[in-house]
Amino acid sequence: MWIWITVIGLILIIAIISSILNHPKVRGIIGEKRVRRQLDRLPKEHYSVLNDVMLKAKKGTSQIDHVVLSPHGIFVIETKNYKGWIYGDEDSEFWTQTIYRSKTKFRNPIKQNWGHIYALREVLSEYQHISYYPVIVFAGKARLMNVNAKTDVIYPHQIVDTITSHNGPRQLSSGDMEKIFNTLRESSIKDKELKNQHIKRIRWNVKIREMKEKVLICPKCGGRLIKRHGRYGEFYSCENFPKCRHKTESIKGRDDQGQQ
Repeated sequence: MWIWITVIGLILIIAIISSILNHPKVRGIIGEKRVRRQLDRLPKEHYSVLNDVMLKAKKGTSQIDHVVLSPHGIFVIETKNYKGWIYGDEDSEFWTQTIYRSKTKFRNPIKQNWGHIYALREVLSEYQHISYYPVIVFAGKARLMNVNAKTDVIYPHQIVDTITSHNGPRQLSSGDMEKIFNTLRESSIKDKELKNQHIKRIRWNVKIREMKEKVLICPKCGGRLIKRHGRYGEFYSCENFPKCRHKTESIKGRDDQGQQ
């Protein structure tokens, strides 16, 4: 009797632990820690690392996973802890995660990271000459299957080589790097409530964008989304192309009113 109670108890404990580890927030923390360990390998005499930086910009707050300062510019790192197969293009609004036959869309991390770079540029407006290097790191068990991007989209073990390979003209002195490091550290928001508000705002914006797309309204400029046929199948794009380059794949629930 006691053996069965013990077995059932162990099964429940394992199920609870598994549930906790699979929670998106916990997965995100685990992924960021993996990336931090890799960034700690960078030579400290040449690179300075800031983790979990939240900045207030004109368009709201921007939460940046990792910022690496180097003599050759600033690396802005967005960490994703996903599993499955990953597909995406540099200019697409959404990327796709495939696990067996299940497909899930998520916001293009390259575009998301450029929002972080704009926030950094606002805070560091006196350093107009700095080069910014966006880097996307998939820290989970994901496999990058068909990612067409000029931006570095890599795995954690590639971080050090990716960063140290950028060894062009020196843009920042050690004094500049120290000043920028202190500026970002002092500007970073520490308040937990503000961070929670930031997360809620991001989720709300995603919902608004999805609602607009379902009724064939471009979430970027307000134009009409038109169904088109491309090399890789059907997709929707804004009628104001090329001024507006918003595009997305077909979404369930759409009707044919936007077809041409």
